[in-house]
Amino acid sequence: VEIQVRKLYCINRASTSLPINIEDAARSKVEIEKALQAGEQLVHVNQDTRLNFRFLDLRTSANLGIFRVESEVRNIFGQFLRSKGFVEICTPKLIAGSSEGGSAVFKLDYKGHPACLAQSPQLHKQMAICGGFGRVFEIGPVFRAEDSYTHRHLCEFTGLDVEMEIKEHYSEVMDVVDRLFVMMFDSLNERCQKELEAIGKQYPFEPLKYLRKTLRLTFQEGIQMLKEAGVQTDPLGDLNTETERKLGLLVLEK
Repeated sequence: VEIQVRKLYCINRASTSLPINIEDAARSKVEIEKALQAGEQLVHVNQDTRLNFRFLDLRTSANLGIFRVESEVRNIFGQFLRSKGFVEICTPKLIAGSSEGGSAVFKLDYKGHPACLAQSPQLHKQMAICGGFGRVFEIGPVFRAEDSYTHRHLCEFTGLDVEMEIKEHYSEVMDVVDRLFVMMFDSLNERCQKELEAIGKQYPFEPLKYLRKTLRLTFQEGIQMLKEAGVQTDPLGDLNTETERKLGLLVLEK
């Protein structure tokens, strides 16, 4: 079909300038700080502006890389677990009560009945195991009405959940998780090198270091390492966030 245009009307003329420049949005904090030290003023795109024009902000190499890496993580996660006999399940996200303790719940009214958004697929995963599935996993949204504003607390995120029967010892779970992470890290380094470089340019991070066989410490060994480093911890209590970080640094050093 051929169309001959006789008249063309401009209903709404586009602005000649974009609200944010992709080059400006792709700058790292390090680059901006170095420029300031050298007496040069570079444009800094703040968080509110990024969110208001998210369709443009997504075009930065770092953001494109983040989403592609996230997609690859989901792919590797499911691929590995299926190869180990796991069955993927999809559990309800609108439920009658909280699915686990220890985190706040988003509550709502559902046609006159109290309901809430699922904090975790934990209950349904356990039901699947009791139902004879043996090994299950899910990739899905998780909702938690957290009050804390930290990197460890999110009100909504995509969870990678696994549940499996233990035949003889809990080390069976550790074995699966160990192989899962090593395969995931290997695959990301192999398939997403370009994306990781783009992310690291805007959001600098240290290359991931990991062993072919993950180091395993008993709780007592971890407590002893902290004690030798001058960190006093209850040998019968849980580790708080700060002691977990300290132990991680001690392991990295060794």
